[in-house]
Amino acid sequence: MTAQTPGSLNTGLLDAAGLRLWILKRLGAPIITVELDEQLLDTCIDDARHWFAAKKGVIRVWEFYAQPNESEYQLPDDVNTVTEVAFTESALDLSLTMAPGFFLPDQQIPYHALAAPNSGGLYSSYVQSLQYIEMGKRILGIELDWSQDGRLLRLHPLPKTNGKVIVHYTSRRFTVEQLQERDHEILKRYALALAKGILGLIRSKRDALGAQGTVKLDGDKLREDSEKEIEALNEEIALSAGPMGFLTA
Repeated sequence: MTAQTPGSLNTGLLDAAGLRLWILKRLGAPIITVELDEQLLDTCIDDARHWFAAKKGVIRVWEFYAQPNESEYQLPDDVNTVTEVAFTESALDLSLTMAPGFFLPDQQIPYHALAAPNSGGLYSSYVQSLQYIEMGKRILGIELDWSQDGRLLRLHPLPKTNGKVIVHYTSRRFTVEQLQERDHEILKRYALALAKGILGLIRSKRDALGAQGTVKLDGDKLREDSEKEIEALNEEIALSAGPMGFLTA
């Protein structure tokens, strides 16, 4: 079973039910009896999801408006780790004290100031003014910053104005079919490796089976393969944990 949306082509990304079937087939079903029930398979998939969330995660975006003199804001329930916070306002406006070019009406640069790019003049002064403001904010320590404290996002120093805040965070809530294709493939292979480990443990309890002849079981081999694949996947996800795809709520 594959995940589809109405009116769209089959993306080839498996949902949880499809992933259970995929794991069983990779382990030899239905030709070979696979001693894993639905509950064990779901455990492998859930553990793979938690592993992916901890190692890489899925980035979502939350926007809110900071209120003057309020520093603490409750994070959405699905937030795992805040990765980046962007502010549209600074803690204090230095334009009146540090920007000689801000006498312009509505802070607009008149067109004629840009007509002669080689002449400098007003445009050059305006650019320098912007640079002075940024330098002043850094020196005085009034650029807004943030920290995560459990379920709280703290802004410091206290905001002085009502401004939009854009928060990027890793979400703990996602389904396997919502991942990008490369991440989906990594999670699939990790769930399969976990299933091999459990199946290997079960089969290692018995050396052999067969009424008409002895068939040696592959429990030890499955457990060895599981350990190697998990180690390799830990390295692979670490290398892939660069820019992450966005998932909107």
